[in-house]
Amino acid sequence: MDFTILVLGPVGLQSAGRHDSLGSAKERALLASLAIDAGRAISSETLIHRLWDEDPPAKPYASLHAYAARLRRRFRYMCDRPLIAQHAHTYTLDLAPDFIDFHRYHHLTARARAAQERSTARRLDTLREAESLWRGEPLAGLTGTWAEEVRARLETKRVAIRIEQAALELRCGKFEEPAAELPLLLQRQPANETIVEHLMTAYYGCGRQADALRLYVDFRRRLREQLGTDPGESLDRLHRLILRQAPLGDILAPATQGAPASTPLNNLPAHSDLIGRDREIAALREPFPAGTVIAVESVSGMAGVGKSLLAFHAARALASAYPDGRLYVDLQAHSADRTPLAPSAALASLLRSLGLASQDIPHGLEERTSLWRSLLRERRTVVVLDDAAGPEQIRALLPLDSPSLVIVTSRQRLSGVPGVRPLFVDVLPRKDAVALFSRLAGAERAQDVDGTARVVEMCGRLPLAIELAASRLRSRPAWSTRHLAQKLARSHSRLAEIRDRDAGLDRAFELSYRTLTRQQQAAFRRLGLHFGHGFGTHAAAALIGEPIDQAERQLEALLDSNLLTEPAPERYRFHDLLGEYALTLARRNSGEETDAVSRLVEFYRAAALHADTRAHPRRTRLVLTTATSPDVLPDLSDAQEARNWLLTESPALIAAEQHARTHGLPGAAAEMAHILAAFLDSEGLWDEAERMHRHAAHHWNSQGADRAEALALTDLSVTHAHAARYEEAEAAGRRALELARRTHDPECTAEALHQLGILHWHRAEYRRMLEVQNEALEIRIRTRDRWNQARSTNNMGIAHLHLGHHTTSFRFFQEALLAFREIGDTRGEAQALNNLADVHLHMGDRKSARRFFYRSLEIAIESGSRSEQALARLNLGNTFVVPEEMSAVLELYEEALGSFQKLGDRRSETITRVALGNVLGASARYEEAVGQHSRALALARDIGAGLEEAQALRGLGTAQRHLGRLERSQQCLEESLDLARRLQAPEEEARTLDATAELLMARGQPERAQELWAIAIGIFQTLDESEVARLRERILQTQPNSENQTGA
Repeated sequence: MDFTILVLGPVGLQSAGRHDSLGSAKERALLASLAIDAGRAISSETLIHRLWDEDPPAKPYASLHAYAARLRRRFRYMCDRPLIAQHAHTYTLDLAPDFIDFHRYHHLTARARAAQERSTARRLDTLREAESLWRGEPLAGLTGTWAEEVRARLETKRVAIRIEQAALELRCGKFEEPAAELPLLLQRQPANETIVEHLMTAYYGCGRQADALRLYVDFRRRLREQLGTDPGESLDRLHRLILRQAPLGDILAPATQGAPASTPLNNLPAHSDLIGRDREIAALREPFPAGTVIAVESVSGMAGVGKSLLAFHAARALASAYPDGRLYVDLQAHSADRTPLAPSAALASLLRSLGLASQDIPHGLEERTSLWRSLLRERRTVVVLDDAAGPEQIRALLPLDSPSLVIVTSRQRLSGVPGVRPLFVDVLPRKDAVALFSRLAGAERAQDVDGTARVVEMCGRLPLAIELAASRLRSRPAWSTRHLAQKLARSHSRLAEIRDRDAGLDRAFELSYRTLTRQQQAAFRRLGLHFGHGFGTHAAAALIGEPIDQAERQLEALLDSNLLTEPAPERYRFHDLLGEYALTLARRNSGEETDAVSRLVEFYRAAALHADTRAHPRRTRLVLTTATSPDVLPDLSDAQEARNWLLTESPALIAAEQHARTHGLPGAAAEMAHILAAFLDSEGLWDEAERMHRHAAHHWNSQGADRAEALALTDLSVTHAHAARYEEAEAAGRRALELARRTHDPECTAEALHQLGILHWHRAEYRRMLEVQNEALEIRIRTRDRWNQARSTNNMGIAHLHLGHHTTSFRFFQEALLAFREIGDTRGEAQALNNLADVHLHMGDRKSARRFFYRSLEIAIESGSRSEQALARLNLGNTFVVPEEMSAVLELYEEALGSFQKLGDRRSETITRVALGNVLGASARYEEAVGQHSRALALARDIGAGLEEAQALRGLGTAQRHLGRLERSQQCLEESLDLARRLQAPEEEARTLDATAELLMARGQPERAQELWAIAIGIFQTLDESEVARLRERILQTQPNSENQTGA
């Protein structure tokens, strides 16, 4: 294919004599960017930065797409192929490098350099072919940081190649061309001794001895005036040879003395062995392109994470791949008593490491950089730049166009460095942290596995902290690891305990803190006052006391300094020890602490109110106001986003209420309790809710605010009921109803009745539930409260279902479902679907029940409610056939059980254990069934859940019968039957009669068994036709058939 992409000059396309210079500069910039990285996927973000730097258009992705589309059209016209592939926000130029002059040039120069065995003339021909590809300034006409960096790298490489070409020409006895060409190169690099040496040789070869000597004198004077140094030994030797008019053969012979050392070098400092870090070492040992820079940073953003030690071990591990040596310089960015090393001083140190004498090192930064890069141009060396302050300090130290590898350690992000490839280093995994402590403290001192594990966790698994703690333990022979762990746990400041003589971890943190501006230091301190483990931008702005945009800049600065981490987009956190350090600093100024925390509490009150209004727009609530501007609140577009925000911020919200409650702000705490009530209930955070609502009720009572107290008591009653504290729940609920009626508030009264009805449901008091729910429904019909009508209608259905009125309950559930759908309440829809499924299940229609339960589970997952998801999984499991689908059932039940235990929902845990016992019994795993039913029975009796007690007794009696323990079985079944009749639960009565009949069959009493089945059939006739048919079949099975009777 006769086609070329042109980069070494004006950017364009060339094919079969046709030339296309493209339409716009951005189009040319995109072509150049894709061409230089041909075959590699480039992210849209990288391309946008290359085209527009920091000033992209309003819609950069659309603009980028448009330019790519134009290039594709041009490619089709020039070579009949689109060439640009786009995948997952990346673009790739699908073209072999040989069709791009940039890559062709690099290929030819590399071939010439590698062809040591070939003739000088052939190498020279190859370099001349490479030079012919240049048509002017590379990327001509393109502006921007990226284009300038590419041009600089290309020009540096071109100068080096032209110097090499001149050396080959001189070796071939060709002096005229170097004599004409090298003066132009010397103008660009006036301190380059190699150029001067080649030009003096060219002049001498042309018979221009005087010009050669004059060039030397001028160059020596310039070095002395500008750099305070003399030319090197090699140039002095050439000068002496020319002075005495030596033969050209002597002049062209290579010098054997005075060159910098070429033997492998190693000035790495002594260091300890490395524990762990296998992943990081493996990443560093992967092959790198020439000139790659690896920035070793800490993702936790901390001092003491072991960046330097990792760099030293990586350099040692890479010795075979980089045989020319290992060079090291400490850049001192975070030194306690030294200032950061200037780039010029760092270069002097590196040049001395290469063997140059002080008098041979140029004085100027540019000249030192040029010399450094020329000396490493052909070397494969690992260069460790340790403790860098930032990109500005290291740019001049990077050996461009060198096969060397540079490893930079820094507490700063090294963005803006050409070719940088970051490797993030976090704290140690627990296993490696324990191993490090054991090695430092000694195996005997670390024999207590639990104590050692606690120590390293208290040290945050930070290597420096572990080292200090181990050293302290070694210095105290009487101490054990358990004692050290207890000391760290008891101390009000772990930082004060993690020390070794005068050295402490806080000193390392202080060095990072001192590099911040005053504004950044204030932001760092105040963020340490946050209540939770992580925080978002808006909470940070409240603490810092600045507008959102300014707070974001402070957060970015702390991220760049690796004092904060960003584990998720716009969610920030401190490492534990860094957070403690920030908190220590903040508490030194009580006024600053009080103001910042007060801003945070008010922000969380306002933001929680905003989120609760979105997440639960229809709930009965107090009229609350806030002075906080909407501009500083999170943007929550819908109910789900509001619920997600509440869930993410829940630790901080709970802590904010506690702070207000314990720091003289009882009104704010009571309001927070009210605001968070629906969220706490949906997430099962009942312990926290109980403390909040109890305090809120007391506060509103002291203020004489009857309506507010009634709502707080209603919330408290709900919380008690969930925790199965039914007597406390009823007391709070009755008092709430009394206050609500006193205020003549129908909304508040109906809600108190509604929650009392649910309490009766928990206690299996279905007729009382029906009475209060009916009263609540009548109030809500009068007030035309459509959503609350749907809630009451749904609960009426529940009462009728448990009373055995299946048709009536089905009608109520359908009415509730339609209302919830009409209103747009998906969570209410899920509850109604769940209840409709339950009706189908009770009526023996497993297929329909499963369909409804699946949809209910989908909605629960979408809403994110843990309690509703667990309930949906439990109910879905009830639709599976056992033992055929045993594994699926157990998975659903065990997942639900784990969720209820985490939530502290003891009643639901009881229900789940009954279900588990039933399926285990159905699978003939009777001993396991006894275990589950026994635990369920104990729970049910402890919380006063009568229905679940009856079910657990029946399951226990059935399992005992199968195990041959007939007396125990009879006792359990008699208790279950008596309880079911007292609860007026007909379905439970019928099922227990069935179980008792089976016990009578086991005892050889078929007539009595048939009597009980007949009673059960009478009950089931209005409940479940499938059960009626099953029991009639069971009676037939127990009777002798007609043939047997005739034969008798």
